[in-house]
Amino acid sequence: MEDVMTEISKILMEELNRCSRDEELLDFLHYYESKQRNWKEFMQEQLFDLELSYEKFGKRCGFSKNTIRSWCVDGVLPRSREHFIKLGFGLDMNEEQLNRLLQDYGGYASLYAKDVYDAICIYVIRQRKEHPGDEAYSYPALVHYRERYEAMCQGHSFDQEYRDRVTTGVMHEKLLLIADEWEFDAFMTEHMDIFRGTHSKLIDYMENYIKMRGGARYEGEEAQSLHQLARRFEKPQGFEVAYSKLKRHGILPERNMLIDFGIGMTMTLAEINQLLELAQMRPLDVRNRYECIMIYLFHNHENANPMLSLDNAYSMKEVTQNPEILKRCEEIITYFYQMEEEGILEEEGDDDKSLRTLYEDYRERYGKF
Repeated sequence: MEDVMTEISKILMEELNRCSRDEELLDFLHYYESKQRNWKEFMQEQLFDLELSYEKFGKRCGFSKNTIRSWCVDGVLPRSREHFIKLGFGLDMNEEQLNRLLQDYGGYASLYAKDVYDAICIYVIRQRKEHPGDEAYSYPALVHYRERYEAMCQGHSFDQEYRDRVTTGVMHEKLLLIADEWEFDAFMTEHMDIFRGTHSKLIDYMENYIKMRGGARYEGEEAQSLHQLARRFEKPQGFEVAYSKLKRHGILPERNMLIDFGIGMTMTLAEINQLLELAQMRPLDVRNRYECIMIYLFHNHENANPMLSLDNAYSMKEVTQNPEILKRCEEIITYFYQMEEEGILEEEGDDDKSLRTLYEDYRERYGKF
């Protein structure tokens, strides 16, 4: 099934890439609406299969009846990755089903064995299947485990070499072999140095963009603080809080907030997909209406500013010390030099609209996505 959906995404992306005018985009969205994931239908199916009212379903899953109604009637998505996990527990999903829920409907990362909370989720879900009905493996128990082990994690150092040496696959296999709470505690204690570094590459990537966009470009110009840069974002205060939680507690920002960060930092499509990959999330997905429009927006902005990728690479080289990012910058610069030598480098576009301005134009044109 996953291979079929991937093939559909490829076909849809090829069709979207052929859209050069807004009218063609609207035709594309209308024609392929049935191919886009429909959260409302998914939720209605769950209630129908379980023969439960909004209120009873809410009690089962730990949400209010108004929240369930908004999901089923208005198609409103859960507000966070945590809410998707909570729903998955309420529906008694196994790990594979929960991962599909997170990825297909939330656009979030699947459970990741090197993340302290996700490792707990994998263990508790496994034990729920072995011990059905045992409150020791309920959602409230999951929250208790999280509080306990995240507090332990804060006191540990981060060992990148050790983290890279121990693969995610090995961590996952070990989790599936754990028989009881004693073995689980030993596993968590043994791997605390790995858990401490969760999302370190994502944080470094974002830090570099913050330095790049906030740095003084001219003599006498002052560098901008994160608070000042946050004005570029749709929810400035919300971003500052989310970024603080990421750095201090390893809690991932919501997917749309990361996308908005990419817009505020004037990223290219490749750069924002790299950002999402570092957050263990899928790239922008053509089957999602909002993200489909975002892909079209990024393409349009890059077509109007063909040197954007090169400009970003040069600017990033000045601030980063990350070998992987430096290598990527050098590859982009070399590629542009080769294009120039071959005489196929596009001239600078004549559209001076910023990515944020384009985004606001699209919102006005198509309404709230």
